[in-house]
Formats: sequence, C-alpha cells, structure tokens
Amino acid sequence: MFRRRRVAREIPFSFDSFLDIVANVVGIIIRLILVVWVGARSYSSVQPMLVSAAPAEERSQEARPSTDPLQDELARHRQELAAVQERLLAQLRQLEEWREAETRSKTQLASLSARDHQLEQERQTLQKTAADQEKNAQGVALTSAELRRRSQKLAEEIRALEKQPALQQTLRYRTPVSHPVQSEELLFECNNGRATFIDIAGLLNEVRQGLEEKTRLLRNQWEVHGVTNTVGAFRLHYTLERQRELLDSIGANSPPVSGGNYRTNLSEWQIEPVALNRGENLAEALASGSDFRQIADAIDSQTTAVTFWIYPDSFAIYRQLRDYLYDHDVTVAGRPLPHRILIGMSRHGTVSRGQ
Repeated sequence: MFRRRRVAREIPFSFDSFLDIVANVVGIIIRLILVVWVGARSYSSVQPMLVSAAPAEERSQEARPSTDPLQDELARHRQELAAVQERLLAQLRQLEEWREAETRSKTQLASLSARDHQLEQERQTLQKTAADQEKNAQGVALTSAELRRRSQKLAEEIRALEKQPALQQTLRYRTPVSHPVQSEELLFECNNGRATFIDIAGLLNEVRQGLEEKTRLLRNQWEVHGVTNTVGAFRLHYTLERQRELLDSIGANSPPVSGGNYRTNLSEWQIEPVALNRGENLAEALASGSDFRQIADAIDSQTTAVTFWIYPDSFAIYRQLRDYLYDHDVTVAGRPLPHRILIGMSRHGTVSRGQ
C-alpha cells in the first residue's frame, strides 16, 4: 500500500507571526530588566552595611577585580539585551524594506494593469478598423461590379439606339417681332410656379352691375372707387372717373357742377387675389381636362389673344404654356411683374404686345 506523499509547501511569510515574535522578545527583555532592577535594589540595600563593617576590606576589594556573580549576570543580561535590540532593529529595518517593496510592487501592478487596459483598447480599435476596412473593400468590390454591369447595360442601349432610324424633328422659331393686341384678351397669372385664369370678363360684369349707383355719386365728385365681389380666385379694385369738359379743365381743383349730362370712364383697376392656393402647376395645366386646357383648346386664334402676367419665380411654367399656345397658333403676350405688385391696368398705361 503506497502512501501519498504530501507536497512540501513553502511556509508563507506572515506579519502576524513576526509581530508575535517581536512581542515575545520585548516581554523577555522587560522580564530581564525587572530581574536586574530587583537585584540592583537588593544589592544597594546590602552595600551600606558592608561599607560600615569593613571599609578597609571594601577598599581592598575595589583595588582588585570584582568577582560578584550578580554583576556578571547583569553584564551578561545587558549584552543579551543589546543583541536582542540589534536583532529587533534589524528586523524592523527588514520589515520597512518589505513594506517599501510591497508598495513598489503595488505601483508596478497598477501600472501594468493600466497598460494592459490600454493595450486591450488598442486591440479592439485595431480589430474595428480592420473590420471597417474589410467592409469598405467589399463595398468597393460590389460598386465596381455594379459599375461594370451598368456600363454593359448602357453600351447595349447605345447599340440599340444606333440601330434605330434617325428621328427628324421640325423646329419652329418665333420671330422677336410683336404687335399690340387688338382682339379679345384672356388673362392668366403665373405665380409660385402655378398658372391661374383671371376671369376679367366676369369681374368687369360686376363693375357694370354697380355702375348706375356709382354714376350718381359722380354728380358731385370727379372720381369714385369700388370693389367687386369675388370671381374665381380674384376680386377687382376699380376707379370710375367723370370725364372733364373744356370748361372743367380750367378749374381743376373745384368740384364738378351737379346736374347736366356727363360721361364716365373706367380709369384704372387692380386685381387682388383672395385665394392662397390657386391655379395649376405645369403638369396639372398640361394634363387633359385641366382648366388651362379647357380654355386654351377652345380659343379662336383669329379673334382671341392670351396675356400672361408673370412673377419672377414662374418664367419656367410661362415658357411651357406659351409654347403650347404657339403650337395652336394663338397670339401670346407676356408681362413681367415684380414681387408683391398687383396686376393692374390704366387708361394711361400700355397695351399688351403679342407674338
């Protein structure tokens, strides 16, 4: 029967054991000090009696070396105490060295731990960078393959177009010569990229309905202002003016003479939009059945012209609608307007010029 050998383990160093040893040594030293102190006290009590009894003998003994066993024991204990103190100091110095070594070890351990953490972060960063680079490389490879595929498809389309017969398109250019519009005129507003029909006939009809009442007001004043009801997306601000005779021109600042016959003129008008969301964009206007198409397709090109009032943001839609009307031989006039300026006319203004 074999016995298992116990593995010899190194006895670990323990500060508790070391402190026990130090405490025992100190206890022994204290006991030795007490023994010496008691012996010295008893010796000091006996010494006067010896001095009084035999002074001559003591002086003779002082002359020769002392052979007192207590003194020898005291000297021996002193030597042992000094040796113990030296060992204690040596052990204390060793303890201090061990503590300093432990502190240095902890510092080095903390530094190594921080370095290990930093290296781990760098490793993770490198792994992430490598993964991103690999993903980018795969994306580039896919992009290259996609480009090659698209290039092949484009080349095939080009070859297919080359095989088709050439298309011929007749281009017609309008001469930059315009003439005043003398026929019936239809108005469109081009604003915010949308085209809106202005029913000027309906608005003027509203003016005619209130003309009798405004004419009575002109008996005692030269002009009168009015506003029509809303027609479509607009309403009309207008001014009726009493026509001055030759004698009336002499006293220009005097009120007119009431009574008699006089003529009235519509001297000026302005169109005010009342609907914010109005009109049609280009796709809606050119679509079949739109408001613009219903009006444009019914125009008699011999008797009717179209005038576009164009704001700065709507020249693109104006050009497309103009070309559509050109294709139907309709005379078109374009009148640009600055932002926030209302559409208006005056008998002192200019007439539209169409092409």
